[in-house]
Amino acid sequence: MKPRATIWVLSLIFAAGSFAVRAQVQGQGQGPQSQDPSAPNPSASSTAQGADSGKRPSGAARGVSGPNDRLPEDPSQATPDTNTLAGAQLFGVGSLEHPHNIFDPSLSASELGVTLPNTAGQLQLESETLVGGSLNFNRLWSRYQFTTIYTGGESFTRGQNITNNPDSQFHDLTVMQAIDWARWHILLRDDFVASPGAAFTGTGMGGPGLIAQLSSTIEATLNSVGQGFVPSETIQNGNAMRYRNASLGQIEYSLNRKSSVTVAGSYGLLDFPGAGYINSHMTNVQAGYDYSYDPNDSLGILAGYTKIDYTGASISATSTTSYLAALAYGWKITGRLAFQAAGGPEQIRYMSPAGGFQVWYASFKSALTYERRRNGYSLTFMRGLSSGSGVFAGAESNIITVAAHRQFTRNWLGSINGGYAINNSLAPAATATVRFDNWFAGASLGRGIGRHVAVNFNYAIQRQNSPAVCPVANCGVVGLQQTFGVTANLHLRPTG
Repeated sequence: MKPRATIWVLSLIFAAGSFAVRAQVQGQGQGPQSQDPSAPNPSASSTAQGADSGKRPSGAARGVSGPNDRLPEDPSQATPDTNTLAGAQLFGVGSLEHPHNIFDPSLSASELGVTLPNTAGQLQLESETLVGGSLNFNRLWSRYQFTTIYTGGESFTRGQNITNNPDSQFHDLTVMQAIDWARWHILLRDDFVASPGAAFTGTGMGGPGLIAQLSSTIEATLNSVGQGFVPSETIQNGNAMRYRNASLGQIEYSLNRKSSVTVAGSYGLLDFPGAGYINSHMTNVQAGYDYSYDPNDSLGILAGYTKIDYTGASISATSTTSYLAALAYGWKITGRLAFQAAGGPEQIRYMSPAGGFQVWYASFKSALTYERRRNGYSLTFMRGLSSGSGVFAGAESNIITVAAHRQFTRNWLGSINGGYAINNSLAPAATATVRFDNWFAGASLGRGIGRHVAVNFNYAIQRQNSPAVCPVANCGVVGLQQTFGVTANLHLRPTG
C-alpha cells in the first residue's frame, strides 16, 4: 500500500472507531431498558462538569488508600478531567472515585526469550533477564498535587553473537507538580527515559509485552503528554544507549466557567553517547483558547512553534522549524470517555549549511480513551513533524498506538498494546525520501497470588522495514523479532 493511502486508511479507522464509541455511549443512556449496572451514574458526570465545572477537585484525606476501597458513584465525589485542548497533556476520563494518595513501590524479576534473525538469515535465540523495580507515588494536599512514577532496572542478555551491550540499564521517570490558585492552574513536569533501544517498542526494557503489563498494573495517575512535546523514538536504530528528556511548563487561566486560555512550553532532547547517530534538542511552544459550549463538549483554537537543532553523525548547524495553526474538538464523560482531535496546516522549514527548503504539511493529532468498570481502551494518532529518532535530521511522521485491558476476575488481568509508525526523511517537494516502517504488538496475562505478589506471562512481536542503505551507524535488526517470558512482581500496596 502506498504511504498516502496508508495514512488515509489509518485516519478513517480512527474516525470510525471514535464515532462508534460515541454512538455506543449515547445508546446506553437511552430508555430505561438500557440501564447497565456497570455504567457510571449519569448524574455524576453532569454534576461534575456542569454547575461546578469551573472548580478544581478538593484535596484527599492523607494516608495510603487501598486499591479496592472504591466509593459509591456519588456525584459529589466525581473528579472530572481538567486538561484543555490547548494544553500539553492529553485528555483523561477523570474519576467517579475521590482523589487519593498512593505510595506503591515494587520489585520485579523477568526471564525472557528473544528470537531474531541473524546476518545469515537464520533464527537466533537469546535469553534476557531483567531485575528492577517501580514506584507509583501520588500526594495531594490543599491546592497541590505531586506525582512520581518510575520504572527501571538492569537487563542481562545471553546468547550467541552478543558482541556489545550484553548488560545495560534502563530508566523511565516522570515527575509532576500541579498547582491550583483560584482561576490559575500551573503544571510543571519532567519525563526522562534512558534505554538501550527505542522507547516506542520498549526495546531493552522488556519489549512490548512487558510494557503492556506495566501500563495496566501501574494506576493511571498521570495523563500522557502529547507526542509533539517529546522527542520522537519510533525508529529501531540498533542496540545503542540513548537518553531522552522533556521538561514541560504550562499555565492555564480560566476566563469564566466555560472558557480558558492555556500556554505551554517544553524543552526536549534525545542524545546518543556513542558516535554514529543524530542528537536533537527541541524547543516547543503552544498557546490556545478553549470554549466549553456544554458540560461534555468543547472547541479550541491553537497555534504552535517548534524548533529542533541537530548535531552528530557528520551533521552541523542543521535545524528544522515549524509553525502550526489548528482547530480542535474535545468530548468528555467523567469516568467513561475522553476524545480529542486537532488538525490544521503546518509549515516546516529545513536549514543546513548545504541550503534549505520549506514544505507545507497537513498536521493532525487525536486521542481516544474509553473506560468501563472492567475494560479499558485507548487509541492515539499523530501526523506531523518529529525529531527523526536519531536517524534523520527531522522527519514527517505518522504514528498510531492502541492499548486495551480487561479485569477478567478479581485475580486475573489481561492487557494488549500495539503501534505502527511511518517515518520519512524531510526533503523538498517532488524529491525522493528515505522511509522506515515499524510496527509492534504485545500481550500480557497476569494473576495475583496473595495480596502483594503477581505473576505475569507476556508475549510480543515486532518488525521494522528499513531502507537498503542505512543512513546512520546501525539501523537495527531486519526481520521479525519475538519476545516471550514471565515476570514476578512484589508490591507494598495490595494488588487485589
